Amino acid sequence: MRCLMACLLTLGLGLSAVAQARPHLLPADVSFTVVDGRVMSAKALRDRPLLIMFWASTCAPCIAEMPELSDLYRELQPKGLELIALAMPYDPPNRVMAARQALELPFPVALDVNAKLVRQLGVPPQTPQFLLIDGDGRIRTVHTGVWPIDQLRAAVLPLLPGA
Repeated sequence: MRCLMACLLTLGLGLSAVAQARPHLLPADVSFTVVDGRVMSAKALRDRPLLIMFWASTCAPCIAEMPELSDLYRELQPKGLELIALAMPYDPPNRVMAARQALELPFPVALDVNAKLVRQLGVPPQTPQFLLIDGDGRIRTVHTGVWPIDQLRAAVLPLLPGA
């Protein structure tokens, strides 16, 4: 029991340290390698809001919310929203690509096989998780767990150009 408590305390402290390491700004050198071969740089994504969803093909809540995220993206992408679904490092690329195809995701899906982005963004390895970043590159919201679509829409709308 004492070992279990010590392990949980250590894990909790480790996650706290990761959360505290999260930058307030999206680092300028961040770039996303998309499964279609493109590289999307943070610099190119400035001037519009960016929603990064951390997910895995084995995460049932992630998969369940993909249809609503797809609809939100189709609605708000023409108004300036960019959404990137970043697969967790432990998710094999072939499974990520199969899930992307099966779910017919309209937004970019990126890989992070070396966990470089997870480290740069200071995100603990859990899914689903979201970072909402404004057009100036400021991380405005970190949301862990399923984000009800109405609440997500309400968080994004004020960040859109002309809102």
